[in-house]
Amino acid sequence: MDPILLNSISVFLVQIGSRFLTLDFTDAQKKLVQHPWVQSIILFAMFYVSTRNLWISFGLILFYNICLYFLLNENSSYNIYTRKWLKEEGFTSSLQDKTNVYYKNMANIVDS
Repeated sequence: MDPILLNSISVFLVQIGSRFLTLDFTDAQKKLVQHPWVQSIILFAMFYVSTRNLWISFGLILFYNICLYFLLNENSSYNIYTRKWLKEEGFTSSLQDKTNVYYKNMANIVDS
């Protein structure tokens, strides 16, 4: 059997099996697993098991973090969403408009 196909099938089975695996974490362990650095390490391990290549795994984790924390984050100044879409979908109702925040902060500095 082709090693790439076998590897893909095994990773798929691990992903499916992990969904039904129940682990009893303590509160401290749950908090630790929710930390972004720990999640990145776990994701890196998953990428490494899938690819068996250290550099490809680093590249995938870098790509994932750039997408998650910059390009697909509506709070980032580098996001790829349009302001129109964010307003239509209601995301800016929970966020302050960056321009208004900037002007308000500048007004506070000038008034001081």
